[in-house]
Amino acid sequence: MNTLLISVQRDLDTLGLNYLHSYLGRKGYNSHLLYLPYSSPQGKKGAASVQRFVAELNPKLIGVSLMSLEFRRATELTRCLKANFPSVPVVWGGIHPTVNPEECLEHADYVCVGEGEEALAELAQAIREGIDPQGIPNVGYREKEKTHVTPPRPPIADLDRLPYHERIPSKSYILHGSRIHVLDQALFRKYARYSGMTYSTITSRGCPYACTYCCNNILSRRYASNRVRRRSVAHVIEELACVRRDHPDVKYINFQDDCFLACTDQYLQEFCQEYKRRVGVSFIVRSTPLSLAPERIRWLKKAGLAWISLGLQSGSDRVNKDIYNRKSTQADFLKASRWIRDANVAAFYDVILDNPLETEEDKLETVLTLARTPKPFHTQLFSLTLYHGTELHERIAKECPNQVEDYRIKDNHTCDRNPINDLTRLASFLDRKTTERLVSLYRQGPRKVSFRAALFAAKLVCATLIEPITLLRMIVRAESGSLISALATVPAYAQEGIRRYLGLFRTRKLQM
Repeated sequence: MNTLLISVQRDLDTLGLNYLHSYLGRKGYNSHLLYLPYSSPQGKKGAASVQRFVAELNPKLIGVSLMSLEFRRATELTRCLKANFPSVPVVWGGIHPTVNPEECLEHADYVCVGEGEEALAELAQAIREGIDPQGIPNVGYREKEKTHVTPPRPPIADLDRLPYHERIPSKSYILHGSRIHVLDQALFRKYARYSGMTYSTITSRGCPYACTYCCNNILSRRYASNRVRRRSVAHVIEELACVRRDHPDVKYINFQDDCFLACTDQYLQEFCQEYKRRVGVSFIVRSTPLSLAPERIRWLKKAGLAWISLGLQSGSDRVNKDIYNRKSTQADFLKASRWIRDANVAAFYDVILDNPLETEEDKLETVLTLARTPKPFHTQLFSLTLYHGTELHERIAKECPNQVEDYRIKDNHTCDRNPINDLTRLASFLDRKTTERLVSLYRQGPRKVSFRAALFAAKLVCATLIEPITLLRMIVRAESGSLISALATVPAYAQEGIRRYLGLFRTRKLQM
């Protein structure tokens, strides 16, 4: 039985969909994977190519994976599929159908809620055997104009029994130049993030936290648990040893766990020892300040840690505690950032902007916290997006209803254009005294000529000189101090970096 899984995501970083593709293959289904990236030409020719591809493949089940930002693209695609292949059931999966199944069932025949491997395989089996699939756990459907979502099955406890995913999945295709092509190495590099130099994987599922803005806030309430499930070290290392053998061009292993360091010291030490012995490729992890310790950083650095991501979110303890339900403080973050600096690890820190519940002083506290953070580092700035079903969405909808934007069309990389957001970005590059002087001028009056002139000059100097030098310094640090290796790697960062940089100039609201 042929099945078809489709991604409408911007790039090829579709880890969850890749796992589903591998799982269906293990269960005996002839699974195919089709990528329809944003940058690929669409229009009538592209749509016609997709229709021809589906007609020739003749799948008995089509799955569409989407996040909230991809809702409209998924809707358009599904409308086209249903118009041309009305007998083929379409199931939507991913985080958006998980948090808002009712809306998704207005377009799809079924939705997969939560973890999808077992639910999707059972749905495919029911369709193959002509059995009513409406009792399958984790599956939603409509009957007589009513939405039904079956009770969730327990999360998969033994992650070692799931198959590895492939870097370039077998039987995968991509829409390129208005035509469907087999996804080969050249096309993979063209459309993958960072030119495909990273291999993404996870060692765990779940998050120990339930931040009010995050999808894990919804999942922790749905399952009444924040338990983190982990693959064994042996299972992880076996996968990565195969990657090193089969793909020697992979430069970084990108661990996409919500919190890689949400593990015991024993697990972490075993991982670091085996990783260094059998894999030896530089790697990237994500963590929280409270999960770090000097010895943990040392173990990771010795094993090959090159980049680490850490969430600050806000420099205001009030905002982190009372609005975001985050337990780490400004002091925790600054302490962790010093450990990272001392270990000579490249860092990127997450900050959330455009929160209507923050005061002006809360926002300036974030600027000053970044000014006190050891340099160099890169700040990932995210515009607060209020996803359906999260506690923060519910709170702001009550307290500031006019501030709730449509999360289905909002790109969280595109922040409001205003002086405080500019100061937040500049604080990543300017020295502490200069940043504090700019904050002082802002407090005297953001409309005054003195502040506007100083801000313009700072933005010009950072954009033309300090920012490029900072980013190069970080890449050199990630490349163990080798300038030659860093310069050779720079082009791989260019595609993603330019996209995000240009996003800074997409204005949603202009405030001065």
